[in-house]
Amino acid sequence: MNIVLWVLQVVLAVKFLSVAYTHGLRPDPAKMQRGNQRFGAAARPLLIVIALAVSLCAVVLVLPAATGAAAWLAPWSAALLAVMMLGAAGFHLACRDNPKTWVSLVLFALAAFVAYGRWAIAPL
Repeated sequence: MNIVLWVLQVVLAVKFLSVAYTHGLRPDPAKMQRGNQRFGAAARPLLIVIALAVSLCAVVLVLPAATGAAAWLAPWSAALLAVMMLGAAGFHLACRDNPKTWVSLVLFALAAFVAYGRWAIAPL
């Protein structure tokens, strides 16, 4: 189970780093139009803050493998990513982005599984 959790952690870290890049650093104006309409001037700073938080959590998700220290941060990072994905699913649902809602829910499930797995099944 430990190997499965590590594979999921690496896959989630790569996915969340790509999400942080595409949403926070290089957002597509056409795709972000509904969010810009909904949040107005606050949309861009909000995306940057979310991208930084997601990037930090993605790095912390695999940090214990690289350093051997701070192993207690991995499940907290996965739990925080799961909470963010629930918020993202709600946002995409409100903006009527159906495919993105399902992606957010799948990422929520994977992050929640990693959080539970690192707390209860195979702690670091």
